[in-house]
Amino acid sequence: MISSRSAAHITLFLTAMMLLQSADSFLQPQARSPIIIIAPTKQQHHRYMTNNDDDDDYIDEDSLGDWRSFRMNLANSATSTSSSSSIDGIDLSDDSSPPSTAITSEESSSSSTTSTSTKERPKSVSKQNEQLLSAQNSALAEEYINGVWAHESSIPEVGGLVCRMPLESEIYRGSPDSFMYQKLQTFLDSDDYDRTEDVTSRQQQGRSSRASSSSSTTSQSMSFSALAAKTVFWYRGAEKLLKKEILQIMSTANANGRIDPSDLDEESLELLQLYMDHQSTWQEVCLVTEMSNEGKGGSKTITINRPMAFKLSKSMARLVLMGALQASENDSTNFVRKERDGGETQNLVKFLGAFENQCAVYVGGPDDMDKPAVLVHGIADLPGAVEISRGTGIYQGGLEAATDGVLSGKYKPLDFRFFVGHTRYAKGQLEDAVTKGKYQPIACSRPLVLKQCIQLPKPLWHEVLEFCGGELKEISKLELTKREDL
Repeated sequence: MISSRSAAHITLFLTAMMLLQSADSFLQPQARSPIIIIAPTKQQHHRYMTNNDDDDDYIDEDSLGDWRSFRMNLANSATSTSSSSSIDGIDLSDDSSPPSTAITSEESSSSSTTSTSTKERPKSVSKQNEQLLSAQNSALAEEYINGVWAHESSIPEVGGLVCRMPLESEIYRGSPDSFMYQKLQTFLDSDDYDRTEDVTSRQQQGRSSRASSSSSTTSQSMSFSALAAKTVFWYRGAEKLLKKEILQIMSTANANGRIDPSDLDEESLELLQLYMDHQSTWQEVCLVTEMSNEGKGGSKTITINRPMAFKLSKSMARLVLMGALQASENDSTNFVRKERDGGETQNLVKFLGAFENQCAVYVGGPDDMDKPAVLVHGIADLPGAVEISRGTGIYQGGLEAATDGVLSGKYKPLDFRFFVGHTRYAKGQLEDAVTKGKYQPIACSRPLVLKQCIQLPKPLWHEVLEFCGGELKEISKLELTKREDL
């Protein structure tokens, strides 16, 4: 059973769906709603123990150096094989899924030749993005150009990212108990799905002009390997299945073009729920700031690729600096509050003096949007700043010192990022979203987190996934074929 309120929402949504002219429209977000955020989390404390005969000796974390960089170097130097290739527990081979039959003998030979080579991750995915970063923050740009990295991980961690995966991927990687997962597996094994046609079509798309606009023809063109063919196989299958299922739902509309949710079966309602959630969180890139595996509370993330403002009006400055006021307990409307005393007025004037003409404000998520914004930066010695997790080089807080630093010329406004709101997860909820294929955890170097997302030539979501290489890179390329604005 669903509530009357939920039924009304679904009815309205389905009515809007009927106005679209083709099923293709359903797989593209009509509006990129900024809806998630993640707040800070306590750093995970790891205890490293080593056995020396019968003695257990504690190893100080500080003596281990930068374990994130070490792990990345290890991931880059690891060899991959056609039967077993994994990073942080993620098996890239995934022998459980159906193999593609569209790989030619030449491609198979090429694939076997490279199957034991080091997994290739690009060092650069967009020269235009690099040039923009250089204009905004030269020091961070140098760090980015000389050592940016990212790789997939099996679990979310503080200081890392979680990226919203496409609906096709969510269904393919989802829970075996899901109706859509079961339907997709059946569809991929059926004669209804022409594997050769789809893989060949994707190979041609890989040669399109959109791919040629990349930083490197070699890195952007479709690497038609076994992994690429397999990714195209299940992605195109999921794409076809989604269109088919949506057309079936549309066929239940009455003469007025309305669909009654109560007429839909459980499987159709599941698809609608997945679709609406995907629309509201489309291609989110979220910084994990708090995790629930310390025995208390939940997890928090901050969405870092939903720009809200590039300059400050007085009302926006109040929102960032002081938050908003709720009208009443019975009214969820928020109003930007005004200064309570002379001290707050002085702080507002000072803040505007530093950031009025240039300020990067983002929608961090739907929770606590009435609270003051969270300040994120990479300045270790900024008074009042706290590193979100040891060794990340990512800090939050220190607003007063940041304001003074900008006014004095020591810092630039774009050295800082302000996030209004966050996304809060109950204990285990974020991990569950990862398990169900909704989000992909990614470990990365700090420039990808600290850089501004202001009119990026290549969107951050694609940038991060392409740096990861492998299947994620292929998914990014497939998603790019849907974009007409890039």
